[in-house]
Amino acid sequence: MNVPPEILKCVAFVGAKKVNGEYEFFGSAFIVGFTGGRGYAEQVFFVTARHVIQAIQKKGATQVWLRVNLKDGNSAWVETALGSWAFHPTDASIDVSIVELGIGSDLDHLVFPIEQSATREVLAQHEAGHGDEVFITGLFRHHTGARRNIPIVRVGNVSCISKEKIRTKDFGEIEGYLIEARSVGGLSGSPVFINMGGIRFIGGSLKMSAHPVYFFLGLIHGHFDIKAAAVDAAQEVELSPERVNTGIAIVTPFEKVSEVISEYRKTGAQSKAIIQKIKKDA
Repeated sequence: MNVPPEILKCVAFVGAKKVNGEYEFFGSAFIVGFTGGRGYAEQVFFVTARHVIQAIQKKGATQVWLRVNLKDGNSAWVETALGSWAFHPTDASIDVSIVELGIGSDLDHLVFPIEQSATREVLAQHEAGHGDEVFITGLFRHHTGARRNIPIVRVGNVSCISKEKIRTKDFGEIEGYLIEARSVGGLSGSPVFINMGGIRFIGGSLKMSAHPVYFFLGLIHGHFDIKAAAVDAAQEVELSPERVNTGIAIVTPFEKVSEVISEYRKTGAQSKAIIQKIKKDA
């Protein structure tokens, strides 16, 4: 599978500014908007995981910074007020946070059409399920890019689509999908896409498309760890206990992202800012 470069342009990085003026990366953000099939978005949102914004808040910060790419080949940090990031007003188990922003002409980013998302109806229509290919794109803290954001891609498959809720450490029981794709720190808030392929059997018939068909499945919430230990086999002495990533990640479904956006739009909030003239990184 070859991930289209346009997909990578829908991702930005989320961070906070330290006292010494340096920036610290916290996670990833996904840019979505309502296009209505017109080819442009009238309303644009940067979406990330709620726990990413809460982690920045716990640091005592009052701003959330977005690192975006510029068309001249550089990047820039854009300041947003922490209070402008919206959560679901009544359901604290939804790990989604959004901010409404406009994108200026100097940014090298694209808006992913929210209409191209994997609703339950879309999944049923394509008979999607266990084993279908998925991929994540977002921040890898060990290689963020010196001059500009360099998102990585991790590929896996759907492990579990269940009506039962998933037990999590900090958000209680949540609705979500399980995918076999190793999530690491920094990928929180990253978009997950499901690849329906160019050739697919649906309803017993062969369906073909000229191009691979991708849908936005949801956001990375986190992953499961297990406690493991290196043991000296001869002496049976525990040497170095550590946490090991199981390779199974939790995805917050698109419907939850849509729910937060819908609640925000109901309020008629007008916190929109336009990202246009911004200072480049030194």
